Amino acid sequence: MSLISILISLAIESYWEQIDKLRRYDWFDTYTQWMIEKLEGQAIYDSPAGVILVLVPLVCGVWLTDAMLGGVWSLFSFVFGIAVLLFCLGPRSLSRDIQGYLDAAEAGDHELAKQYALEILGRPVDEQPQQLAESVQEAILIQANDRLVAVMFWFAILGPVGAVMFRTSTLLKDETVLISDKFSHSVHDLFWVMNWLPTRLSIIGYALAGSFMDTISYWRSLNDFWTRDSHELLVASGIGALRQDMHSEIKHPDEKIFFHAVAHALSLVKRTIIVFITLLALMTLAGWLI
Repeated sequence: MSLISILISLAIESYWEQIDKLRRYDWFDTYTQWMIEKLEGQAIYDSPAGVILVLVPLVCGVWLTDAMLGGVWSLFSFVFGIAVLLFCLGPRSLSRDIQGYLDAAEAGDHELAKQYALEILGRPVDEQPQQLAESVQEAILIQANDRLVAVMFWFAILGPVGAVMFRTSTLLKDETVLISDKFSHSVHDLFWVMNWLPTRLSIIGYALAGSFMDTISYWRSLNDFWTRDSHELLVASGIGALRQDMHSEIKHPDEKIFFHAVAHALSLVKRTIIVFITLLALMTLAGWLI
């Protein structure tokens, strides 16, 4: 059922543009600030248990709702799972943001391109078109994992609870990125744990969807696969996987070569999603046959 839920969610994500407006996490900011205020000053706040206390009510709420709906009728649980997965993807459609950036860049509208780049990079940008395109290309390789692959991975493993666990850990990390205390360190440790496996799956997808040998060649050593920072490894592996695509561009360069690099990154992401779906389908089929 996870495979079908993911396919339906990806179809809705692709064709229903209004879904981006429905993914609002303001309530989560309010909730976490309230919980942190309640926990601050207590010994448990400065420990991983503090992070768990913040997230457990949400995770347990999703688990309980899913169990109750499934107890009434399995179709209710199925629909609820799709709704949760759709809410946890993104929060914006990566493909639409990239296409908006490409259309603006092709039209020479640098200001509009920077607005779309802001959504992709997650930070203000003030760069020249060439440097901006390079930054966007690298960000795409990271965002494909954080917005899509990681959410689908945890959904396939743990259902709606897994998708919520990853998305809430990501949101909490973003909220505490400028804070340096034990609580924020615990938040980043949780995100590291939640992101480690999906990152490696994304890298395998990049290698299979692009140039396998070039992907490996961009690592400092084979040990990188296990120990290197996840986001650094995603960029290095993705750039390596794109090497063959970019080789043809270098042979026939023009002034828009850097925008083409962004388009190639989007194409790699789409192929990687197909690889992920194919692997999940094979695992599902194997489960039925065993």
